[in-house]
Amino acid sequence: MSTQVRTFMKQPVVTSTFPCDVGAVRDLMKQKDCHAIPLVEIGDNNQITIRGIVTSDDLLGVYDDTVNIQQIMNDNVHVVNPQSNAQSAAKMMLRHHTHHLVAMEDGKIVGIISSLDFVGLVAEKGI
Repeated sequence: MSTQVRTFMKQPVVTSTFPCDVGAVRDLMKQKDCHAIPLVEIGDNNQITIRGIVTSDDLLGVYDDTVNIQQIMNDNVHVVNPQSNAQSAAKMMLRHHTHHLVAMEDGKIVGIISSLDFVGLVAEKGI
């Protein structure tokens, strides 16, 4: 049986409410020691809409903390089901040239995986 995303995804996921400024995201990353933060809007009935994702690399060179996060975020967020297998998630990352996938289930963010998580998976499984 193949490895499912849920077995190696990081959780809980640190998110930030959209819109916000660079300073808020930078502080949150530092406080929570994370390198990628999905930006979400909470709608009616607490429905979550992912508006974008910001990584620590996106923050490099942005020195003004008052800059609107929308100016630097990636609004093309790729989502995976936590029951998906690792190989299909890896193929999605390669196809879209991305280093992060957000795992969603039943309209909720339940995890996040990065390309570094795949390195850990290979190291652990000895693939």
